[in-house]
Amino acid sequence: MKIEKDAEKIVKEFSEKLEGIPDFEETWYITDNLNLTRKDDSCEKNPDKILRNARIDKDGNLVVKKADWV
Repeated sequence: MKIEKDAEKIVKEFSEKLEGIPDFEETWYITDNLNLTRKDDSCEKNPDKILRNARIDKDGNLVVKKADWV
């Protein structure tokens, strides 16, 4: 069949291309940045400042975009 011949041709060409790829040793990156932590500080939260950029309707409700379900 033509499909089998085309598949064999593709596999043969792919195998030939793989032969040209050089072999490399694995590369390992050792870092001292494991499990770094920072001090857990809370910051002052000002609701007026947070809501300054939000859209509010005439009744004072926060307006958000409804999720698009595709």
